[in-house]
Amino acid sequence: MNLADSSVPERWSTGRTVVLGNVHVISMDSRVGDFVGDVVIEGDTIRDLGPGAGADRPDDALVVDAGGAIAIPGLVDSHVHAWEGALRGVSPDSDFMSYMALTHSTLGPLMSPEDVAVGQALTAARALDQGVTTIVDNNHNVRSREHAHAALTALRDAGVRTVFAAGVGMGQPDGHLLPLLLELRSAHDDDMTRIRLMQAFPTLDGWKFAVEHGFGAVAEFGTWLDDLDGYLTSGLLGPSFTLDHCAGLSAEQWSRVADSGAAVALAPRSDPHYGFAAAAPVLQADRVGVQVGLSSDNEFEYGSHLFEEMRQLMSAQRGAAAAATQAGEQDVPRPWGVRDALRAATVGGALAAGLPGRVGVLAPGAKADLVLLGTDRLRPITSELGAAVSYATVRDVTAVVVDGRPRKWAGELVGVDWADLVRRGEDSRDRLLARIGHSVEDLRFAGELVLGG
Repeated sequence: MNLADSSVPERWSTGRTVVLGNVHVISMDSRVGDFVGDVVIEGDTIRDLGPGAGADRPDDALVVDAGGAIAIPGLVDSHVHAWEGALRGVSPDSDFMSYMALTHSTLGPLMSPEDVAVGQALTAARALDQGVTTIVDNNHNVRSREHAHAALTALRDAGVRTVFAAGVGMGQPDGHLLPLLLELRSAHDDDMTRIRLMQAFPTLDGWKFAVEHGFGAVAEFGTWLDDLDGYLTSGLLGPSFTLDHCAGLSAEQWSRVADSGAAVALAPRSDPHYGFAAAAPVLQADRVGVQVGLSSDNEFEYGSHLFEEMRQLMSAQRGAAAAATQAGEQDVPRPWGVRDALRAATVGGALAAGLPGRVGVLAPGAKADLVLLGTDRLRPITSELGAAVSYATVRDVTAVVVDGRPRKWAGELVGVDWADLVRRGEDSRDRLLARIGHSVEDLRFAGELVLGG
């Protein structure tokens, strides 16, 4: 059997040993290294990998010849607002305040649980299609328990590993949120889904609740918050916290982030798009030894694509390092290479998801979350690592495995009626736009949706 055999997902039964052979493996684990050989999967876990690792296999094992495909760990989107999935491209030129007004104040409050669910499903399908196996979903549209359960059910049905950070829109009542977290953890928290707190503007009371109950939290973190030092010196931050953006932090504040052990998720396209900074602050993170994760943020104005985000972040780091060197600064971090970029999208993402060593690497005992890149369109290849980071696109993602189950195979999502999903998303979007006096035809050639316009 091979990667083009569409019957593989049907034969890939739960619990059956699967051997992916003839693979160029980029493990992102220094103990394993990179090699050409086999990846052996049992259930939801990588049992073994290496040259000849598949030789010792059960007689009924499913053996797939990967034909020299490139295997990388499943990518981790460290910060995405999945509920906006059906609003893709509604206002591609909006600035930050317009985005907030449209999502938090206007469209978000109109969304039913069903609207949220289809947005979640679309975001999850796009994630899997592009090789993202884990998302940290900063869901700031949890307006009721029904909205929360609909969102989580959609993600579970899609088969993407999820950290679900529940929150509400800016200025919306959130009295229900903290008790709801306990309910969500009881109903949904397991190996595929983790529950966290998200507050559009974090509060120390919320953070204390998260710490006391073992949730952790995510926060959109930057100079738009009052008293950044108060958060950073609260004693609450730790590895179960993820700070997004980190725009405008001083060197001393970056040191405090590093000392706290909190994870950091950078958004290479979002930051300059919204005017937070000329580029994501990756060099500042490098200076204090923080391993960053990678974020797509949202699809309201630009499409999520972790391969593109990798390249953007690598360019931002190299440009910042060059500028610092030319300015005569001392102890400038070295310019990133392609492995550094992939590390942000895998190892750094695992830190942001609170799953270091379990995802983001290909190693014995790690979760069987991986991506196979076909090489036909990438040739000629001199460096598999370079091809994976600098050249790959969604069309090169041939197979995606999450928790030991194929979610994409032979270039197609498994079990997804894409046409029906898109139709439901468009219906949701059209209903929402109609309620604020707009239609797709009004906006077809517009860059920005102007409320009342």
